[in-house]
Amino acid sequence: MAEIMQKDSEKNRIMIIDDTVENLSLLNKLLSEQGYEVSLFPKAELALKALKLNIPKLILLDINMPGMNGFEFCEAVKKNEDYQDIPIIFLSAMQDIKDKLNAFQTGGIDYITKPFQFDEVLIRVKTHMKLRQQQQELEENYRQLQLLEKCVEKRTIELEHSNKALEESLGKLQQDEEAGRIVQFKLRPKNKTVIFDYKFEYCLRPSLYMSGDFVDYFDIDENYAAFYITDVSGHGAASAFLTFLLKSFINSCRDNYHARHDDVIITPNALLSKFNKYLYEEELDKYITMFYGVLVKNENKLIFANGGHFPFPFIYHDNDIEWLSEKSTPIGMFDFSEYKNVSISLPDNFTFTIFSDGILELLPEKNIKDQIDYLKVVLKDAELDINKFVDKLTDGDTPLLDDITILSFKKGKRNE
Repeated sequence: MAEIMQKDSEKNRIMIIDDTVENLSLLNKLLSEQGYEVSLFPKAELALKALKLNIPKLILLDINMPGMNGFEFCEAVKKNEDYQDIPIIFLSAMQDIKDKLNAFQTGGIDYITKPFQFDEVLIRVKTHMKLRQQQQELEENYRQLQLLEKCVEKRTIELEHSNKALEESLGKLQQDEEAGRIVQFKLRPKNKTVIFDYKFEYCLRPSLYMSGDFVDYFDIDENYAAFYITDVSGHGAASAFLTFLLKSFINSCRDNYHARHDDVIITPNALLSKFNKYLYEEELDKYITMFYGVLVKNENKLIFANGGHFPFPFIYHDNDIEWLSEKSTPIGMFDFSEYKNVSISLPDNFTFTIFSDGILELLPEKNIKDQIDYLKVVLKDAELDINKFVDKLTDGDTPLLDDITILSFKKGKRNE
């Protein structure tokens, strides 16, 4: 493969291809203000020619364009050895699962739905730029290793021994993954559990062997109970490992509360802030979204803080749906993040439901507003079974692009 050499000035170069001038202008302003060097192209053909002169670190690509469309451009880039490693993020209003799968099958590394959120674009760009840099560093290390191997004939024997050790390591890794899956499963709360007057249940479907989503609910004392839902960036074992850290952190906060050391476990914004500081300082290159709530039992009150989790939760009561909108940044992404406590009085009869964002990938609607309206209609069904609801959306054959999690609890009888 031809080696791609980049100057310092090229390290933050992003190519944007979109036939809509407004989109080009918005993205140019957004990314330029963040220090990225942006090149804009209204046509895919022009961008393909420009690659011969300036190779970007990342490409943001529209799908529906006159002439060469986004899929064709992506295929052309991936067939060229000089460009095939450039990560491509699709930007499109197309919501059909087949279109998204096609985007990944042609070589795309991510998919952002229009109309896009600026925070989401920045997060995705930052993540993939960092991954690209790490990939290039790994490729350079591998190249140096190959040069070393050519200079040392005895390396052949060492490699044979290394291969044997690798096979043993892979076997051990499979055992570890199985053990990790079992541990993660045991960390989850018992499904369909009653805490005080609140009946909890959840549905969790991992996209891979282990899940980056996690839910929990637990009694604290005679005054309080708590619950949370999280979604870790990425998938698989590395993301699942972060759920272990979170569970340990929560347990530590509970222990401190009972030992009268602090009230973090019953103070949602303080808990999110503390875990944000911990995760940021650990530099694990991972972040999570998290919704954490505390139920004040005798007052039937909910106190919560949202750490970048979306969709926001829904409360059904009196034949109406309330959407608890509270925006914030994910946990572990920025050291300056702040989180706000919100307190609401709960009705005598209600159902509270919150989803991970993986559910949005499965909905038939194309934009966020219609997706939220769709979920509101679903949640008004008094006979709703969340597991059957997910079964219906996946149809058993649809591959999951993301973990799917639903957490729900209710009090009293629903008004039919």
